[in-house]
Amino acid sequence: MSEVLNILSLTGDGMAKLYADRVEPILRVQEENRRAAMKTFQFRVALTALATTLGGALIWWAFADLEAVFFACVVAVAGGGALAYMPLQAVASATKAQSLTAVANAIGCTYRGAGFEPEALPAFNELKLLPSCDRSNYEDCFGGSHHGCKFAFYEGHLENKVQSKNGTRWVTVFRGQLVRVAFPKKFHGTTIIRRDRGMFNFMQRWMSTMQHVGLGDSRLERAFEVFSNDQVEARYLIHPVFMERLLELETAFKGKNLRGAFVEGDLLIAIEGGDKFEVGSMFSNLNDIARARSIVGDITEVMRVIDAVLTAEQSALPQNQAPNESGPGDQPGPGI
Repeated sequence: MSEVLNILSLTGDGMAKLYADRVEPILRVQEENRRAAMKTFQFRVALTALATTLGGALIWWAFADLEAVFFACVVAVAGGGALAYMPLQAVASATKAQSLTAVANAIGCTYRGAGFEPEALPAFNELKLLPSCDRSNYEDCFGGSHHGCKFAFYEGHLENKVQSKNGTRWVTVFRGQLVRVAFPKKFHGTTIIRRDRGMFNFMQRWMSTMQHVGLGDSRLERAFEVFSNDQVEARYLIHPVFMERLLELETAFKGKNLRGAFVEGDLLIAIEGGDKFEVGSMFSNLNDIARARSIVGDITEVMRVIDAVLTAEQSALPQNQAPNESGPGDQPGPGI
């Protein structure tokens, strides 16, 4: 996998050129498609309104039943509205796939929309970074390599089935972003990072067989709880710059309840948040550089986290070991 471009400084004219060369041509075509679909939408909405009015009047004339009129109108509006929006939904799906692929390719990343299950999922589950669920779905995977470290981040939606007297329903137990970074060198121990839970921290300590790691910074101590079975390694990995990068990543992803782990050769991060990579409203112009800038910004934050870990590793290396030298048996982690 090729290295991602140096996008840490890709702002201003550089971002504008990338957008103009690689993304805007796609959005320009899709904007024309959106306008055509909007005309179809408006025609079908008007037709639905007319049919609903005439149908409601006919039912009232035949039965004089207000409840029947109301039920028929609701069904007609719902069905007609769904039919009217179908052309816009088709444009939205095409725009999303083409524009996200263009942005990813322009900076040296890959993009995969759906139809995959993350290779790191067993580790996320084993370390309880994700809740148990009855079904799950993963989409919008961006992958790349930065300073020899493969990374991928994608969205996950986990649900549980709930039975009640009113029937079966699905309840979301996690929706947000998952990040995996595979470093060239394996870690000696396992280190778990979780958001501080205040008075409930004692439950984490009681359940964990690992030792608590102090952060040495009162503000970060209030933000995180860290546990590890290798105190020496944890203290150079979990340094203030890295923890600040995690907070910035959480903010950039507009998420909450960040948790993560260093295990084997991987850094795993889960952030609860929304559905990030949709094209937005189909009732406004698609040709907007802010959409591309947001994606590049997210990838930039992941790269900054990688840099913070590499800096900590290199500062802790013995004098006779090169920064990229791996110990016996160390292998690069898989892509996602």
